[in-house]
Amino acid sequence: MLTDIARFEFRYLLRNPLPWVTAALTFALFFVSMSVDGFALGAEGGLLDNAAYATLQNYLVVSIVFMFVTTSFVANAVVRDDETGFGPIVRSTRITRVEYLVGRFLGAFAVAALCMLCVPLGTWLGTLMPWANAAALGPNRLADHVYGYFVLALPNLFVSSAVLFALATVTRSMMATYLGVVGFASGFFVLGQAFGDRPQLQTAVALADPFGARALGDATRYWTVAERNVTLPDFAGALLYNRLLWIGVAVLCLALACAAYRFAERGMSSRERKKQTLARRGSAKAPRAVQPSPLPSPRHGGAALRAMLWMRTRFEVRQVVLSPAFVVLVAWGLLTTLITLLTQRDPDGRPTYPTTLSMIPEVADGLGMIPLIVAIYYAGELVWRERSRRIHELVDASPMPSWTSVVSKTLAMAVVLTAMLLTAVAASVILQLSLGYSDLEPGKYLLWYVLPTTWDMLLLAALAVFVQALSPHKAVGWGVMVLFLVWQQLNTTVQHNLLLYGGTPYTPLSDMNGGGGFWVAAWTFRLYWGAFAALLLVAAHLLWRRGTEVRLRPRLALARRRLAGAPGWVAGAALLTFVATGGCAYYNTNVLNDYQTQGESEAQAV
Repeated sequence: MLTDIARFEFRYLLRNPLPWVTAALTFALFFVSMSVDGFALGAEGGLLDNAAYATLQNYLVVSIVFMFVTTSFVANAVVRDDETGFGPIVRSTRITRVEYLVGRFLGAFAVAALCMLCVPLGTWLGTLMPWANAAALGPNRLADHVYGYFVLALPNLFVSSAVLFALATVTRSMMATYLGVVGFASGFFVLGQAFGDRPQLQTAVALADPFGARALGDATRYWTVAERNVTLPDFAGALLYNRLLWIGVAVLCLALACAAYRFAERGMSSRERKKQTLARRGSAKAPRAVQPSPLPSPRHGGAALRAMLWMRTRFEVRQVVLSPAFVVLVAWGLLTTLITLLTQRDPDGRPTYPTTLSMIPEVADGLGMIPLIVAIYYAGELVWRERSRRIHELVDASPMPSWTSVVSKTLAMAVVLTAMLLTAVAASVILQLSLGYSDLEPGKYLLWYVLPTTWDMLLLAALAVFVQALSPHKAVGWGVMVLFLVWQQLNTTVQHNLLLYGGTPYTPLSDMNGGGGFWVAAWTFRLYWGAFAALLLVAAHLLWRRGTEVRLRPRLALARRRLAGAPGWVAGAALLTFVATGGCAYYNTNVLNDYQTQGESEAQAV
């Protein structure tokens, strides 16, 4: 029976578009990285694009990225029956608890592992393209991919899948599972930032890294470029123990899931029985005659639209703030910032005076990519919430225009991001007070950290809302945004801030004059990308799903009608601002000054 359940889950997921989209994006990413010069992901320091070390790095990167996508495969396998109401039927059969859980897990894990095979396929075909740079490529070695797939990628996929599957099984909540993804990923980054530079903890950090990246780095630390091009590390020492440790943790998580899962239906509590009894008594009474009253006449003016926007915004913000996820994210932001500040503020043992403007860069490093992940997560959760609760037809039948949904959900994300940044500020203030520094300067925290960082995060949130408005599934939109983040982190081709979405010049901070004159250039680019984000939100409004129609072509046909009125004026003003600020930024960057790419700057330095 276990194999039958695993086979059913495997076939069921293959009928879903998400695995195919994941496989196509994975193949395209590595095909382009091999065939397009300057886009290699794992190559560094003169390595060949398909060097042995670069290939292993590619498998590490894709295993981390897959954690965000395969959560929908693995975690949804056990939550899906409860969400669809099919769970009681399954639990009434002769299927045992272990067969049900392990079979579902193995089927979903097999689909994720199959998608991972697009990495060697895309890499191999990319090196065969006639336009590929032959000077940057070496021979294709099957052993590199076998090592990377079975030693790094597949164990990483098994560990993250088992941990998140256990979390979904215990909580029976996809929101709790997605929070687990955020915590798992941010814990990995915090571990590397907080303890990565301490030689005395080298072995402990290598063993504690769930993805094996630190163990691989330690095994190849002193290798030359020639060795990294063709040599694979021995599967021994910290790397071997790391793999055994975390595979054991994954097996333990699966055992915990099997032990904690309640296969029988939960009985009715005494309170629920009392409510049911009272409801039955109330329904037995004779109904009283109700006099009909005239309905109020509807109003459709500007005051009504403002009232609907305020009501919807207040509702969205309340749903976010009162959810357990919000409390967990705020607490996690406070904890990670405190850990980073305590361990990384003085890495060389030289105490520094904790002034406000010297603490702001440390606070930004403390949170790292957590706000980015939260922005992407909440964009998908808020855009798809009505459909996941099956109340979208009721909401879409109301007279509220689509732009109220777009604006209110974006403002709700702004509340979440601002709250996380304020908790990071609170952690910094706590550390300042503990060190005896009393000149806290909250205005500088707000002006130089909270305001610009919230703006930058909302740019990414606007892009995520637009992607979710286009995508056929919430997880597909998440996958696209994760790949976009990976591309931004590894991109070496597009470097100009006018072309790199959300790109702004660096603003150095000084206790003497704050940001000096550098903030003018930074906010010019922020206005430029803010206008573009406004255009994306208008496009999301034009393509917003209403009712049962989810196909893209009918929504495109309605886009021109939805653009009439205020959305058209907003789009025109945003386009004018985009062109004006872009022209100003280009004139100052490329005409008044000599613009240099990173490669040109390095060549000049040499």
